[in-house]
Order: sequence, then C-alpha cells, then structure tokens
Amino acid sequence: MEVKKGNSIIELTVVVGLVSLLALAMSAIILTTMTSSTRIKRLTKIKQSGDFALTQIQTLIRNAKDIVSCDSDENTLSIRNSDGGVTEIALENDSGVSRIASNSGIYITPPDLSVSNFSLTCEPSITEPTLFKFAFDITDPNPNLKTSENSSIHFETTTAVRNE
Repeated sequence: MEVKKGNSIIELTVVVGLVSLLALAMSAIILTTMTSSTRIKRLTKIKQSGDFALTQIQTLIRNAKDIVSCDSDENTLSIRNSDGGVTEIALENDSGVSRIASNSGIYITPPDLSVSNFSLTCEPSITEPTLFKFAFDITDPNPNLKTSENSSIHFETTTAVRNE
C-alpha cells in the first residue's frame, strides 16, 4: 500500500480559518493601539499648550508693575509691565479659532487648538483687584475627529501681582 504525502482539504481549511482569526485579532489590537496613541498625543499637546498658557499669564501678572484695568464681564485684563508698556490679555478670534492673546499681537495658545469657556475673575473688586482667577477649556477643533474622539481639557489658575 502506498502512503500519500500532503494535506487534506479539511486540514487546509482549518489552518486558513485559524490564520484568519489570528489576523483579525491582530488587526483589531493594532487599530486600537493606533487610535489610543493618537488620542494620547492629542491630549498631551492640549495639556502642554494649556500649561504654557497658564505659565505665561501667571508670569505676566506676577511681574506686572500695576493693574491698569480688570473687566470680569468682558474677560480682559490690562497690566502695566515693568518697562512701562501696557499689555492686555483677552480672548480673540483668529480665523475662526478662539485663542488667548495679548494686545502685542502675540497669541498665547496655538492656532490649531480652540479656547472656550474663557473667564476672568478679579477679586476682591474690579477697581482694586489683587487676585486674578483664569479658567478656560482647550479643545482640538479638528473636523476629521469623531465626536467620541473630541479632546478637551479644563485649565484654571489663581495668581496675584507680586510687584505691588
């Protein structure tokens, strides 16, 4: 009797099925990893931008010579710098994206992230403020993102003028 070498059609079908299931599982894992990685990168960028904005605002206020005006209704703050110049911090619309800016034309937040819910509180009063509370949200306004992928982080700080 002759012994035939080779694989039967059933054995090949089982192997192809197992390889297909393994490939499907691996592609799902890779897709999930890529999506998570993209979301983490986006959140990291938002966090870094928000921390930078808070640091810049705090530095400007702490090093201010005095406060020119503080308007909680308009969410604007004008400070006199140590060189005598006046800097105003406010929310501005830059080509459809809201950004925190100073009147010197310098934006504190990047152009590809949008600032919302910007608020400024001057305490104890608007006429003689000594404490300033800033709060805002930064969002990635990318239209290609799904609603479930929208990334937004809330930032808040309180600071006072140091050089009074």
